[in-house]
Amino acid sequence: MTTLDYSVFHSVFFPFESEQENQKTQDLVLRRAIRFRMDAQASFRKYPLVVFDFETTGLDANHDHIIEIGAQKFVNFEVVDEFSTLLATKIPLSEMVQRLTGITPEMLVGMPELNEAMPRFLNFIDGSLLVAHNASFDMAFLRAECLRQGIELEWPAFCTLKMAREFLTQLERKGLDALAKHYGLTFEARHRSIGDVKVTSSVPKELLANEGAHLQTWVDLSLFQV
Repeated sequence: MTTLDYSVFHSVFFPFESEQENQKTQDLVLRRAIRFRMDAQASFRKYPLVVFDFETTGLDANHDHIIEIGAQKFVNFEVVDEFSTLLATKIPLSEMVQRLTGITPEMLVGMPELNEAMPRFLNFIDGSLLVAHNASFDMAFLRAECLRQGIELEWPAFCTLKMAREFLTQLERKGLDALAKHYGLTFEARHRSIGDVKVTSSVPKELLANEGAHLQTWVDLSLFQV
């Protein structure tokens, strides 16, 4: 492989066999990586936590889109900042999504599009650890959307659902509703991003102060990473 393989001059000296190949290589050339790395022995408790939640048009991160972002930034489990926005989408909202979230197409009219909101969200999470309930779902959407915008995202994140499964074995269910009941919490708005975030944030706060008090370093969280 020559050094020209990934240069802007490659298509001049080595013409592509097809437009599809051309587009694929351009995507590779233009993609940039955004990474947040942490030493395995670093104390994660010294870092801000961003608890976040997405509402989406469906369950497939490769085809569905985010229609709401909600996030709160915590330092010592005190809220220091908040990010919340609805998002415009060209994907029709199903009746099920509208019933579940209470979000209607009319509510999304005039809202920012993802390519505008995502850079602001990435700036919001800068220097922070990501936390979500069933984080594999939200991180799949976050990474997929970043890829659509030419960004390869590598970011530390951990999952409160995995934490609950490890430490709250006495609970039959570990969903957000069950954890809210366990901790005596109420939702401002269920299946709306900020409403879910405010409950989710109480889970690591309680677990890290009690059952998970021994967790101190990033490697201690490896079991709960996604």
